[in-house]
Amino acid sequence: MIGAVFDHLWQSTLFCVAVWLITLTLRHNGAAIRHQLWMLASLKFLVPFSALYTVGVEAGLPSPVDIRPTFISTAMQAASPVMSPLTPGPAGETAAWGYLLAVIWLAGVAFLALRWLRGWRAANSLTRATRPAPDSPADVRVTDADVEPSVARVFHPVVLLPAALLRRLTASQLHAVLAHEQEHIARNDNLKAHLHRLVETLFWFHPLVWWVGARLLEERERACDEAVLDRGHDPGEYAAGILAVCRHCCATTRPTQAMSAVSGDLTARIRHILNAAPPTAMGLVKSLALTACVAFSATAPLLAGVVDGGAQRLQVSSRNARLLDAAVVQVSATASPHEPRYIGAEPHALIVRNSSLRELVAYAYDVRPVEVTGGGAWLDDRRYDIRAEIEDAIDDPDDLDPLALRGLVNKLLASRFDLDIQVHDRTSISR
Repeated sequence: MIGAVFDHLWQSTLFCVAVWLITLTLRHNGAAIRHQLWMLASLKFLVPFSALYTVGVEAGLPSPVDIRPTFISTAMQAASPVMSPLTPGPAGETAAWGYLLAVIWLAGVAFLALRWLRGWRAANSLTRATRPAPDSPADVRVTDADVEPSVARVFHPVVLLPAALLRRLTASQLHAVLAHEQEHIARNDNLKAHLHRLVETLFWFHPLVWWVGARLLEERERACDEAVLDRGHDPGEYAAGILAVCRHCCATTRPTQAMSAVSGDLTARIRHILNAAPPTAMGLVKSLALTACVAFSATAPLLAGVVDGGAQRLQVSSRNARLLDAAVVQVSATASPHEPRYIGAEPHALIVRNSSLRELVAYAYDVRPVEVTGGGAWLDDRRYDIRAEIEDAIDDPDDLDPLALRGLVNKLLASRFDLDIQVHDRTSISR
């Protein structure tokens, strides 16, 4: 278990490093795209590559493959002992360290979760004490509390505007500040911030998680500033409005679960606003390259699991086919013609009940009975019970692949019924 956690952590760390390198190439482009990339880096901590790989393994390929291209999964497994600093020790010592680490982790999670809940409740309590702002959109609320202009609540978010600040801002400054906060609402920034807060709570011990949080805050505020300027607000008035908010907020408190108007590096924000240089467009090449990178990182573990799942099923099916080929087979007329057909396996036996030969061939070749042609009516009228006893245990008898039955069915039809199977577009039976 601890080894799996370490594997997840180093894989998530490498993913964050890759995101950081990509954001360096996009430093002259819009902050919104960099914020999305950092959000992916944050959410990667909640989605282990091993989970995607397992989903792929369960899905497998629609039909078994004859080769096993396991480059991706093999590479990940080969890197695991190199990158994971955990080496197994004596069983008792390992268990003791595991319990100690679990207690420390739970203590950190509990502390951060309680602080998160306390801040959430404080923000909700503050929101309930507000009133509609005059001559403003419905989502702008005035509060008498000494707080910063901010956005509160994840669902049905509102802008909290302190009443004392209304006298400090001109109309153009107020509109620009409100446009910044409403951009937070349009971008669902509160929801994204809480998702990263979940990551920080679960992985509080990893310094990179907190560094990613700082990048998210920086790019989030810059993205909103860029959107405000793009709407035509005057850069000088907007910067003056932010400075007026700062002077107002010197002695105020900040709702801990809200998007504040003066978050982030204010010096860098003011400099960026006054420069008023619009971000460079992504361009076709960068857009395609970024899309390819994101798609590869999301689908590579899944595809590796799909390919390996098909290959593993082929390996199991091949072994089961060899076991069934040496089985001792007993065939008799069905004793229960009114019971439904059943084909299944036990650890040391294959069992077929109340099946016609056509149904048996269709099952083995994974086709519908109507696609099995040839023979006569007796292929459907006569029904059989078959039991194939084997010496060694069948692998995964509860999920026996029909492919494993083909050799046994071919041999059984040839030796007991003098029948031959030919596979074309439709499976045919002939004497």
